[in-house]
Amino acid sequence: MRLLAVHRWRHRKGGAEGVHLDHLALFRERGWDCADFAVDHPDNEPSEWSGYFPAPFAPRGGVASLASLPRFFHSREAGEKFARLLDDFRPDVIHAHGIYHHLTNAILAPAKRRGVPIVYTLHDYKLICPAYHFYTPQRGVCESCKGGKQWRCLTNRCTQGPLAMDALYALDGWLQWHGGALERAVSRFVGPCRFIVEKFAEHGFPRDKLRYTPNFFESADDAPVAANDVAALRAARGPHILYFGRLSPEKGVDLLIDAAAAANAPLVVVGDGPQRSALENQARALGAPVQFTGHLKGAALWAQVEAATAVALPSLWYEIAPKSVLEAQARGKPVIASRIGGLPELVAPGENGFLVEPGDRVGLAETLRRVLAMDDAALAAMGARGREQATTRFTRDRYYREMTAIYAELTPAAKEAAE
Repeated sequence: MRLLAVHRWRHRKGGAEGVHLDHLALFRERGWDCADFAVDHPDNEPSEWSGYFPAPFAPRGGVASLASLPRFFHSREAGEKFARLLDDFRPDVIHAHGIYHHLTNAILAPAKRRGVPIVYTLHDYKLICPAYHFYTPQRGVCESCKGGKQWRCLTNRCTQGPLAMDALYALDGWLQWHGGALERAVSRFVGPCRFIVEKFAEHGFPRDKLRYTPNFFESADDAPVAANDVAALRAARGPHILYFGRLSPEKGVDLLIDAAAAANAPLVVVGDGPQRSALENQARALGAPVQFTGHLKGAALWAQVEAATAVALPSLWYEIAPKSVLEAQARGKPVIASRIGGLPELVAPGENGFLVEPGDRVGLAETLRRVLAMDDAALAAMGARGREQATTRFTRDRYYREMTAIYAELTPAAKEAAE
């Protein structure tokens, strides 16, 4: 079997990129012949297929952005190089994890002409929300673009950037929705949680193309952690709460800092993003017991997770299926999460963690106090239930079996491989 995996990035920029790279590694491990296609970015992990990668693209601001407008919607270079890769590699199936304006819909026509089916994992809401998240800090959760009204990305100023960017994203969303090129070209859309599957169906995507297949928790980024490193962190910090992930408004980290200050709950924040400076200023102004570590990965990150008492994810948007929850559970950590999006599918209150209503600072502070007051045996029992869930329901074997079953719906060769 020959699999061509597509994502605009080939480095672990975030959760979607991790899923893409882990998917690729898993199928290679199981004997598939795999190629990949991405933008030629300087942070990319090495790839033998990098000679086919198109140059990176970023829209310019101001008047200069008008000259680059056609490239935002169609990359001739990406289309030509993708066609050449298809002819040289001859895949049985294409699995895309993100295209957008970096690669553009230009890669769809070459696949369609050659009759290669495309599977597309939904890592965000971009195809039905021009600004990706169904969320802005001013409006909170927002679905006002529903029904083909993508122009509201402009009137609502959803990108939080320049007016020209709002206009560009609104136009892109409008063309995607009303043109339907991606929806027609893709044979199956895969949702990592039931919530996103239902949301896309609610917004008009055909149910017969939608499939639910959760991610798996193991990652090629996993690295063994030295026990003395974990012990040193625990000794230095004592019981504490951990957040790890992107520092952006929809993640609710400012809410978590407020709650930590109110509960006098020690908090460690691992990660980086556009909100980091504001969050550090907030913590200082409140005198909150918060420590920022910046971006960490591999053993350094997992040592932080294992040293923590619990992991918090107080998201304000329709969170999908964050691998951070599974990674925390696999390491025996209770998870405190918002009751929104796909998070209730991963966190069972009182069993492997706690759910708090999104935006509820008082409820979150009370939950932080409750968790830090729990004895070691109760925390261990809750963590063990989380570990059991992650290691029995969200495994590599289950993911591989379900994904190959989807491929088998589309091509006889994949059906034979699945059997």
